Amino acid sequence: MEEYAGRVLAERYRLPRPPADEFELVESRAFDTYSGQEVLVHQVLLPEVVSADPGEEGPGGSDGAEGLDESARRALEAARTAAAIPDHPRLVQVFDIFVEDGSLWIASELVSARSLAALLAERPLDAYRAAEVASDVLTALRALHATGWTHRNVTASTVLVCDDGRAMLAGLAAGAAQEALCGYDPVPEQVLAGGTDADPDDWHGPRSALEQERARQNRITVVGAVTERWAPEQAHEVHENWRLSPPVGPAADLWALGSLLFRSVQGHPPFPEESAAELVQLVCAEPPAFAEECGPLRPIVESLLRPDPEERPEAEELGGWLRSLIRSAPEPDLGVSTVQVPTDPAKLPVKRRRGELVRRRRRKAAAEEAGAPHRRHARGKQAKVGRPPKPPKPAKLPKAPGATTALGMSGTGPAPAAPVAPAASMEATRPAKAARQPRPSVPAQPTAGRSGPRTAARPHIHEEDVVYRRPDGSDDSPRRLGVRLLIAVLVILAAAVAYALLVMPHRGDSSDGAKADRSVPARMPNPGAGKGDGKGDASTAPSTGTSAPAGKSPTKPAKTAPASPSGPALGPGYALRHDTAGFSVAVHTGWQRSGPNAQDEVTYSGDDLQLTVVPGRDKSSARGTDPVAYQLNEPELSDFRSSSWSSASGLQSLTLDGHPAAEGEYTYRNSSGQGVYARNLAILIDGKYHIVLVTGLDNQRAAVQQAFDKAVQTYTAN
Repeated sequence: MEEYAGRVLAERYRLPRPPADEFELVESRAFDTYSGQEVLVHQVLLPEVVSADPGEEGPGGSDGAEGLDESARRALEAARTAAAIPDHPRLVQVFDIFVEDGSLWIASELVSARSLAALLAERPLDAYRAAEVASDVLTALRALHATGWTHRNVTASTVLVCDDGRAMLAGLAAGAAQEALCGYDPVPEQVLAGGTDADPDDWHGPRSALEQERARQNRITVVGAVTERWAPEQAHEVHENWRLSPPVGPAADLWALGSLLFRSVQGHPPFPEESAAELVQLVCAEPPAFAEECGPLRPIVESLLRPDPEERPEAEELGGWLRSLIRSAPEPDLGVSTVQVPTDPAKLPVKRRRGELVRRRRRKAAAEEAGAPHRRHARGKQAKVGRPPKPPKPAKLPKAPGATTALGMSGTGPAPAAPVAPAASMEATRPAKAARQPRPSVPAQPTAGRSGPRTAARPHIHEEDVVYRRPDGSDDSPRRLGVRLLIAVLVILAAAVAYALLVMPHRGDSSDGAKADRSVPARMPNPGAGKGDGKGDASTAPSTGTSAPAGKSPTKPAKTAPASPSGPALGPGYALRHDTAGFSVAVHTGWQRSGPNAQDEVTYSGDDLQLTVVPGRDKSSARGTDPVAYQLNEPELSDFRSSSWSSASGLQSLTLDGHPAAEGEYTYRNSSGQGVYARNLAILIDGKYHIVLVTGLDNQRAAVQQAFDKAVQTYTAN
């Protein structure tokens, strides 16, 4: 409650304390003291009214409706009627509507979301994300249109993008109140007819051309320069036959959705918004800006922004387009710091402490382990600390000449021993003595060089302190083992790289012409050899940009296209055809030829695919020297340009073996409504444009691409 320390509305909604630089309240959070929940309150300013009767009661009461003029009362009724529609998951709920202090207040659901306008202020959306938002907004609009209502307030401020990614639509009650204040009647006729207290003489909007023009001027002042709220049927000028103008219906909401998509992707509206009056005139007289940067959304945006409401798509058709576009969205790129987490729990990495494998840990307090038994190495070899063991020295006791004594093994002091041979006898008897003594209770003698008496026992030896040494004295520690493994891995990697560079074949040496080069050869074959016979030979086979050196045998294979029609470079099912029109190209063996027609087009068709070749019909002197500009206006793509649903991608300028060229891919609908996929190449050779076009159905993209690659690889002009 300390956060909401501002004013209280309707003795129920407590507002937060406003900042010092905020003077007007348009939309804010509030705390509902009745339900104990947070809500969102929206303010709609009402016109000021001076009461004629000084004793008349001003705004107040339960809802503050007393003392309002006719337009304010209509706004209150329209907002309440709009709030009474059934709830929907994509529509923000409205809880309460009341009038206080000369303003209409709307208390609605507080959604954990940000407005689309706030997101666009940071950066525009990509086409696929905008399509997802538009699909959710269209779902809300379809539920609203089913009840007979038209939203009329679809803007970037009323579209809310939630934290989980879904989008919700708000602003219905506020938009209805503003339309009623301007002089329109936003309540549908079926809603009015369904009321129990409906009066046929009630006001239902402007009744004359003068009232209609007055309402239009009021709307320019109230709504302002917002393109989404000015569909052409809402902005047209009023004439004497104003009743014949298109009615405001669901098509106006689709116009708003198209303008919203334009703004979301391109970052600016389709019309300038400096002045509301100028915006209204431009919407009626000028077409919107080109949606060139909308990418795959361009056909949808352009169809929604058509001036005639009858030409805009239906909501059901629009929903299918958006769903198809969303399904074709590419996978997001993985970042540099992104790590693929395995799904199998057994493959998850094991977290270890640093240096666990190579550091020898010593215990801090030996007293804590005083009761633990001494442990020895499991190999059966005697473990020593420091260096290899030395034979024990005898104690300094009086001895007879020629005799020696041995150190006792069961006590801490020396024990007398029988006289034995000085050297050989001691070495011979040592194993027998060691075998007779119990190993766990031996107090080991300290190594040479330690301070203290020779009879002092060694400290406890723990397993973590043991250093294993080989019989030759070398250290077999884990650190040395890791260094050796690292050196071995580096040697293996170096050998693999050397093998790849010296032994494996390079890509440029591959005999597959389809992957080696797709360029049109600069060297044309001999025009007098092999024309029209349908069979290729070594002199007429298209080159891939390389030829055999001089002096080489002609029978030795070179990096050129195969001489036979069914060679390995063409692949199975393709043959090289020498057309009488003056070109050679690889065509599927089962395709039939037709042409040339009046436009000098030679076609090969079969398997629902069609290859169209135009060998040098247009000259660069008349059509320019830019292949990209020529391809955009070439006659073979007239079906693409005239289609109502079309998209182009991959249009790029190339240099194929020294010749300027351009290629692109196009998707459109033919006259039968089927989707068509086309791959086109325009290349400028000796001042003339040559065209290679392969078309097919949209579901045969792989076959179209394969036929196009074969044709481009082998095309030569005779």
